[in-house]
Amino acid sequence: MKKTISIRIGKGSISHNNRKFVAKNVDEKRVKDNVILCCESLKDTYENLFGEALAEYNAKQKRKDRRIENYLEHIENGKQEKPFYELVFQVGNKDDTPCGTSDAEVAAEILQEYYAEFLERNPHIRVFNAVIHLDEATPHLHVDFVPFATGQSRGLATRNSLNKALEQQGFSAKTNLETPAKQWTDFEKQQLANVMRKRGIEWEQLGTHNEHLSVLDFKKQERAKEIAVLSEKAEYAGKLLKHREEMRSQVEEIIDRLDEQFQAKNAQVRQLDEELAETSAALVDNQNLLKENAEKVAQIRAIDSIETGKTVFGGKLTVAKEDYAKLAELAKKQIAAENRERELTAEVARLKKENEAAAERYATLERNARQIYPLKEKLRVAENELGSLRAKFQRVMEFVEKLELTQKLKEFLNPRRGMHR
Repeated sequence: MKKTISIRIGKGSISHNNRKFVAKNVDEKRVKDNVILCCESLKDTYENLFGEALAEYNAKQKRKDRRIENYLEHIENGKQEKPFYELVFQVGNKDDTPCGTSDAEVAAEILQEYYAEFLERNPHIRVFNAVIHLDEATPHLHVDFVPFATGQSRGLATRNSLNKALEQQGFSAKTNLETPAKQWTDFEKQQLANVMRKRGIEWEQLGTHNEHLSVLDFKKQERAKEIAVLSEKAEYAGKLLKHREEMRSQVEEIIDRLDEQFQAKNAQVRQLDEELAETSAALVDNQNLLKENAEKVAQIRAIDSIETGKTVFGGKLTVAKEDYAKLAELAKKQIAAENRERELTAEVARLKKENEAAAERYATLERNARQIYPLKEKLRVAENELGSLRAKFQRVMEFVEKLELTQKLKEFLNPRRGMHR
């Protein structure tokens, strides 16, 4: 006995898969026959997978605007990765394996056994919802999953990435057509065929030659040659965008560092200004003291006016006791004033040197500040170029979507190196 194998990309409608609503192609009487293999919310899955890595990433960010509050929303709003993926596995078709028959029961058992092996075989694929539908035309398995790569140096250490997850499982890009995702699905088809073979069912491979292709598949294959040129341009644009983003990040880090240095130096300048103000006040006090000392010197010089007389026994002068005490007191004050004047002179010289050094540091800060403006201008130019590239990239993606080749284009982009199976 032979049966076909189908692995296709699903729409990822969790509500439909879990029968939150019933579509027209569903037999409501057989909904109870569906087999629910896994049912976990996407929000909880992201928290379990990326919660710890997100906390570590945010702790390293000095700027709040670089932190990621919600990783699921971050992926949903981005353009690099999908929040989750869905694959639909089917054995046979509506003609040879219709639901409600013994063949359908065998097909359901094959899909259930295959699913258990799928989980063990794919350590970087986190399944959060899986169900086998037996209430439509043919039994089939919906598997909704989040791919994750570990040990990453950029961004989160553990992050959402289908290509990198598959690389860590040994699937690396060989050509634009032989992407990790294609190699993986081809490999999984073979594993599903192995489970079928255990039950005496051989894999009937269709679509391996051009004469077996549908008209649409043939057209897509022909257009793939045209897409190859576009994919190279898109890949180049993607790499250039990444380079621009890295350059922008580096410029922002330099600006942040210079800004921190400027703020620190500016604080030092303010402190020096305060010290200089205190010094100016001290100089005013010193001037007042010098004026007072000058008055005292004048008083000392006025001593010449003190009346004196000669002693009987010699030529020595005599003064009154009261005048002598006054003279001695003035002399002491003059000596103290001269000592204080020398101290103040030395202090003024020291403060003058510090003021000159502060002026030099302030000039250095001004030069550093002037270096920031060219960097900001370069950042502005880089942002303009980045916007232009994004617009071009968007036009390419719109063209690809019109051709209904979005998935194949995604497979062309970002080839990865890794292990081979």
